[in-house]
Amino acid sequence: METNKSISLSEKINTDSKMESIKNSFANHGNEIDEIISKKLPFIVRWGTLFFFFLLLFIGLICWFIQYPDIVIAKAKFNSINAPKLVTARTEGKLISIVVKDNEIVNDSQILGFMESIANPKSIIQLHEIIDSIQSLIQQNKMEEIIKYYPTNNIGSIVANENELGELQSSYQIYVQAFTVYKDFLRSGFYQRKKEMLFTDMQNLLKMHEMLKSQRELLNKDLLLTDDNFKANESLAKDKVISALEYRNEKSKLIAKQLSMPQINANIVMNETQQNDKRKELADLENQIIVQKSVFLQALETIKSQLLAWEYKYLLKAPISGKVKFNGFIQEKQEIKIGQTIFYLQPDSSSYYVEMFIPQYNFGKVKTGQKVLLKLQAYPFEQFGSVIGRIEYINSTPTDSGFLAKVIIPDGLVTNFKRSVQFHNGLYAEADIITDDMRLLERFYYNFIMQFKR
Repeated sequence: METNKSISLSEKINTDSKMESIKNSFANHGNEIDEIISKKLPFIVRWGTLFFFFLLLFIGLICWFIQYPDIVIAKAKFNSINAPKLVTARTEGKLISIVVKDNEIVNDSQILGFMESIANPKSIIQLHEIIDSIQSLIQQNKMEEIIKYYPTNNIGSIVANENELGELQSSYQIYVQAFTVYKDFLRSGFYQRKKEMLFTDMQNLLKMHEMLKSQRELLNKDLLLTDDNFKANESLAKDKVISALEYRNEKSKLIAKQLSMPQINANIVMNETQQNDKRKELADLENQIIVQKSVFLQALETIKSQLLAWEYKYLLKAPISGKVKFNGFIQEKQEIKIGQTIFYLQPDSSSYYVEMFIPQYNFGKVKTGQKVLLKLQAYPFEQFGSVIGRIEYINSTPTDSGFLAKVIIPDGLVTNFKRSVQFHNGLYAEADIITDDMRLLERFYYNFIMQFKR
């Protein structure tokens, strides 16, 4: 016990001596050391290591929750099964009239406006309706009813002068001439009446032919009876029962009967010849009717094609049913150039899809069903966002541009910013194919492993 107390006393003395030695040493360096020792260290110095640890942990958590997908970039082009249709000018000149309003619902082939022409559009449309009616009657095999559309009738009247039909005046005159000739071959025309008369003559000749044949049969029976009587009288003359004079009279009757037979045969032959002549006249008349009908139908088709060509050039028609929209500030009397878009028709429903060409680089990562972000060139994605699609089909045969793929757009032309974009033909986009939806931390890890393996 005493030994332990002596040891503790000795250690205390040594410690005091050391402290005294340290104080003497610091005393020799002045007040600077006192200031450092007495001053409290800053928070960042005392807790910096722990703060840095939590900072790294926070960054790691952020990198875990942030998605940084693996993408393959490709070129894409928008298409539509029922895309909006453009109505463009097919001639240069003034836009004479606009008969629809913006956002108006129109039907297929409805007239939207008129381009400048020397013809009166109303007369052209009226003439077109008449031609269509005539063709409809011809298809129903009602040729006789087309006469009501002859130009001199009220229903078929057209103000046919240069100011009304313009470019179609010459074609209309050819059509009228063909119609004028052909109407004489219709039921109420001269040639039809002539045909009816020839047909009546033919029926009479046939009746006469039957009468001559009946007459020949009766004459033949009478000749047989006369021959029998002559043979009986001849037998009686041999037996001296009748006189020679009576025998000669009976023979004269027989010869008279025999002479009438060639005459009636000649009449039958003449009747058959007359029948053939009538058949020739009927055949010639039928041929004339067919020829004139062909000429008329050809003139009808010619004027119809001319009308279609005129309407195609000067009438602005709706190619489909839908909502009409003006392409800018369009107004009447405005000068229009060839190919200039005036309207476009928005159909009631459109189905959009995207043609995408995937490059060979990283092609193996691309599969059907993967998500695609479509960044349209016409709509900057920083402002409008991206249209979201999904790969439906990939063609395994490569082309010069890459592998063709079809991308469907489930939500239509609505971006991820909830903004709608307007479809136009030839709308191009840059496609980002999300092949693997990785986290940012996973990407750092894989990049580190890749660099380490190198």
